[in-house]
Amino acid sequence: MTAVNCADDPDRGSDKAAPAVVERRIAALRDRFLQASRIFGPRQLGTVLACYGRPAGTDFLRRIDHPGAPRMLLIGTRGDPATPYRWTEETAQRLGSAVVLDYKGDGHTAYTASTCVRAYANAFLVDGDLASGTRSCPGVE
Repeated sequence: MTAVNCADDPDRGSDKAAPAVVERRIAALRDRFLQASRIFGPRQLGTVLACYGRPAGTDFLRRIDHPGAPRMLLIGTRGDPATPYRWTEETAQRLGSAVVLDYKGDGHTAYTASTCVRAYANAFLVDGDLASGTRSCPGVE
């Protein structure tokens, strides 16, 4: 799991960083992680440390631009602890043709959590229906 998470993390530290540099970066991030969660913050900070020295992973995906790609639906969850919503927006921008569905709720993925999300996803997957522009679903229905 650590290898997968590190491969997906665009904020992963440099594998060429000296130990003192890594130590300073971790110390600088500590308050931000604690502010996000006093319970889970320290553990997640350890994940950042675990990613130093790992190979580039999926970084190449962030350098690919596909203007004119087929239209598709990207669903981003505002409160997703694993895949930040900004990644949805960045991917949509790179593709140039994606419709973003902004789920304002919590959790990793939204399909099973929201009838609104299911309606948009089903319309796209079953019938090929895809509205234009960013759409939104409330976090609590």
